[in-house]
Amino acid sequence: MASYDKVAEKDTEQNGSVKSTDSKARDAWGAKAEYMLALIGYAVGIGNIWRFPYLCHRYGGGSFLIPYLIMLAILGIPLFCLETSLGQLTSKGAPGAFAAMHPMFRGIGYAAMVVDLICSYYYNSIIMWILRYFFSSFTTGSLPWSDCPANVTTCCVNETNATMYYWYYEALKSSNDATVVGSIDGYLFGCLIVAWVVCFLCMCKGVESSGKVVYFTATFPYVLLLVLFFRGVTLDGAGDGIKYYVTPKFKELANPVVWRTAATQIFYSLGVAFGSVVAYSSYNPKNNNCIRDGVVVTLINCGTSIFGGFVIFSLLGYRAKKSGVAFSELKSGPGLAFVAITDAISEMSIGPLWSILFFFMLFLLGLDSQFGMLESLLTSLKDEFKFLNKLRKELVSGGICVVLAILAIPMAFRGGLYIVDLLDNWSLSYPLLIIALFEVIAVSWVYGVNRFSKDIKGMIGSEPNIYFKACWLVVCPLVIIVLLLSGIVLAAMKGYPTYDKFVGCDNQTLIDQGLRPQADPSWVITDKYPGGIVAIIVLMNCASCLLIPAYAIWNQLENIKSFLRL
Repeated sequence: MASYDKVAEKDTEQNGSVKSTDSKARDAWGAKAEYMLALIGYAVGIGNIWRFPYLCHRYGGGSFLIPYLIMLAILGIPLFCLETSLGQLTSKGAPGAFAAMHPMFRGIGYAAMVVDLICSYYYNSIIMWILRYFFSSFTTGSLPWSDCPANVTTCCVNETNATMYYWYYEALKSSNDATVVGSIDGYLFGCLIVAWVVCFLCMCKGVESSGKVVYFTATFPYVLLLVLFFRGVTLDGAGDGIKYYVTPKFKELANPVVWRTAATQIFYSLGVAFGSVVAYSSYNPKNNNCIRDGVVVTLINCGTSIFGGFVIFSLLGYRAKKSGVAFSELKSGPGLAFVAITDAISEMSIGPLWSILFFFMLFLLGLDSQFGMLESLLTSLKDEFKFLNKLRKELVSGGICVVLAILAIPMAFRGGLYIVDLLDNWSLSYPLLIIALFEVIAVSWVYGVNRFSKDIKGMIGSEPNIYFKACWLVVCPLVIIVLLLSGIVLAAMKGYPTYDKFVGCDNQTLIDQGLRPQADPSWVITDKYPGGIVAIIVLMNCASCLLIPAYAIWNQLENIKSFLRL
């Protein structure tokens, strides 16, 4: 049985191999269950509930599971297990772990830190929206988005678009342009502060505190999901929704976009290339079976996505039965959670109770994923800047949370939706793929897949089988390169970056100009980003990606200087 007392740190010899040094004890998980629950909580996030079901609906129903499971096998499981093994082997955060493969690859870890910083910055803003709806659900009467306001007769004309009215006009008070920040909303600002305070309290002592919190935050969402499932399948119309979800459309398998979408969903759902899996695994004892853990977590993540689809579509089937809203109007992300599902819940008996349970579940799912990204950032900072280890953990964790909370204040303004949309859609896609590509190159091609496999054998008693070696060496790099190239081609075909611009439900000028139909239910149009925001998109992508070659070049120049001094 693995001992979870203290973990020895690792260093790098001159030849790049990993050696043990027991000079300093490292924090560790209190028990194996803490590590597993933390990984599950990190991997299983909000996207499992509001993105995966939408993708199944859009790309072939039940047949989407075929490319999804194939990509899980050839991309998701191998990459996840590579990161669990690397973190456990080196006992370091991402920068130190990749430097152990070769000193010039420390930049991969720095790139992952930038990605963590960007994602942590806006991810709590999504939790802010969830808390807004969660607190608003505590009512003795009907839910506030159940009916149109009495003084509104033009925009909100029936219960079908009451939830949309509430989302844009009440919850967000959204501005009508990406360049208009507008004024701050006090309610949202309060929810933002609550989100960051909860994050700090749960991770103030690193894995010592977050390891205890995950016993609740990683397990209770499954209790709530089960409760919502049994309630959902008993609703009138649930069968139609589930049938729509699982009915296969095999002709979609001939569409290459479906396969790319499945690979992308696996990639982002598991959270690889953020450095979080490496950081969590770095607190393991050396004889922990990291390969088995990685497989178990990825399968649980996949199963949660599929099961969550049954919950969501049972509710959407009920919504369609009650209000006649077609499944073709289903959208991903906030449009699913804050409009479609809230509409279905508002039609249910004791709707406030079900709303409280649903948004509390989303809150816990988001919180665990936020823990993972912040812990990765915290671990890497403490590994790279040793003086931070001399400070109280609460000060370091609190400092990170305070800085990010201050930077996130604009998310509580009227234009906050556009900032989150910009960061979510345009800041991470290419950096994560590039980081993952260099990960497998560093481990499999530079350090050597056979050497890495022998290191794993030294930890768990056996080498990874030929499946893992083949995926690390050939399959994963090829799939990632295809994803990168296809993404570039698709972006070039789409042209200038665009966004969904909120125009309001009664914008008669746009109707007269023919820019939107008379009864457009979405209340948004597609508009081009201004040049300044496009420049920000380019800078965000370059900020992380360029760190990899920049550090490698700097490292080689330093080696040349050292050689010339001799």
